[in-house]
Amino acid sequence: MKDLHGITLSYIKAYWSKDRVLYKAFGDPWGSFKMLPVFFYMLEQSNPGTITKIEKDSQNRFTYGFMALEACVEGFNTVIRPVIAIDATHLKAKTRFVLLVIVCKDDNEMIYLLSFVFANSE
Repeated sequence: MKDLHGITLSYIKAYWSKDRVLYKAFGDPWGSFKMLPVFFYMLEQSNPGTITKIEKDSQNRFTYGFMALEACVEGFNTVIRPVIAIDATHLKAKTRFVLLVIVCKDDNEMIYLLSFVFANSE
């Protein structure tokens, strides 16, 4: 910043500036989790047979959310090998949640998506 614009910028000021821009661009990450029930309801209405589940703990805090589209489940039941693989990646946001992806292979050795899970830990 100093070379390009002649501004001395501390690390913490750059961090908070980036955080503020991300908040304005994408909104509050916790607000997104509050919208999950509405999103899952609309997903079930537009895709009959889709399976969704949101689990909360005793203090009404989000624990995990599960989503499996009906087309993926039907494909798994008819043409996919019955071997499932689960992989996780940590979401590097304020929420610190984990995204789990459940996949399997089809007859052509291609990866077939089965479902997603958003969880607070593996």
